[in-house]
Amino acid sequence: MEKYPVFETERLILRQITMNDIDFLYELYTSEEVLAYFGMSPIDSKDVAVSMVENYEKHLESGGPMRFAIVEKQADKMIGTCGFHAISKAYKRCEIGYDLTPDQWGKGIMGEALSPLISYLFSDKGMNRVGAVIVPYNKASSRVVEKLGFKQEGLLREYILQDGHAYDANMYSLLKKEWLQ
Repeated sequence: MEKYPVFETERLILRQITMNDIDFLYELYTSEEVLAYFGMSPIDSKDVAVSMVENYEKHLESGGPMRFAIVEKQADKMIGTCGFHAISKAYKRCEIGYDLTPDQWGKGIMGEALSPLISYLFSDKGMNRVGAVIVPYNKASSRVVEKLGFKQEGLLREYILQDGHAYDANMYSLLKKEWLQ
């Protein structure tokens, strides 16, 4: 069975999400501030967080999506998550997703966290294209992927459904040859 790699950057450790992270996930995914940009409704119980962790483990067994805990090294504290999903092995593509607690926004953390993940997707997972779907009003998230070299391709009209409302999303992508330049 495949295992989650552990990535270490100057300030962060990316590791597998475990049952020890349930309280953090529950807080994160009930935060209106975080979910305003995320494209999902708040979870309604810690049982849902438990199911999320169980699904991450099941997906690992099938070579599916992976979601990493982002841990601040100095404080040894989980501050967010990142990962990839919407995998098409035949077409060698996937999409990334990520979130941080609001007190960590604007510190350059997500770019630092995504860099080793993107390298992993191109080198170890054999991807040729990595996408990111971002609601237009989330300017900070757009800046994160643009700094990493992603290009905006277009607008996906009413692509995200959250709390009964449809939202447009910008589609960004990064190609392996661009990342390796």
